[in-house]
Amino acid sequence: MAPENLKIIGTAHVSKESIEEVKEAIITHQPDVVAVELDINRYQNMIAEKNGQEKQNVNIREVIKGDKLSIFLVSMFLSYLQRKIGDDMGVKPGSEMLAAIETAEEIGAKVALIDRDISITLKRALNKMTFFEKAKFVYGILASFFSKEEIDDVESIKDGDTLNEVMEYFKKMSPKAYDVLVTERDAYMAHMLQDINDENVVVVVGAGHKRGISEYMDHPEKIPPIEEVLTV
Repeated sequence: MAPENLKIIGTAHVSKESIEEVKEAIITHQPDVVAVELDINRYQNMIAEKNGQEKQNVNIREVIKGDKLSIFLVSMFLSYLQRKIGDDMGVKPGSEMLAAIETAEEIGAKVALIDRDISITLKRALNKMTFFEKAKFVYGILASFFSKEEIDDVESIKDGDTLNEVMEYFKKMSPKAYDVLVTERDAYMAHMLQDINDENVVVVVGAGHKRGISEYMDHPEKIPPIEEVLTV
């Protein structure tokens, strides 16, 4: 697919403004396909929650196979995310993805789920992290619990400088996990977009993925074989 046929929207994930931006872009561009940063499991859970049904959560203990530090790491990380972006913002994480899906249905566009299975991402990230990286990451999360800083303006996350600072910090703290969680998923999602043959596509992803996906789509020869980002 040619890059000029793509409209990539980078969202803040917990922003009411992002939800409106997504809806407006889809209605304005009238795409054939709306591609969203979801895998099938997250999509099904999102729809189940919307319909008041029970969600099928990822079995974290199965993913990390008894690694006690990893269990602690993942549980603390999930708690950290819940504290930072939960009730304070008044917007559930993933609401902009649901808005994209609903708006696509309204205009008769197809929906493409382009993210890698979250279980594969977790396994690859934890398998590649050293003991020291895991410990350093846990320390960073623990330190955040005692920080008085809160997210006052979630839209600022989308600002290039702010986002780069966050990404650079994460890259320095755990470069291998960063590679799995960000760079690999950029490549995977770019690969999925290449397989879409429709004329016009609106892509809805977190702001942290917009640059990487755009670069891969501009230089498709740099996209690694799909097998390289799927093995665990």
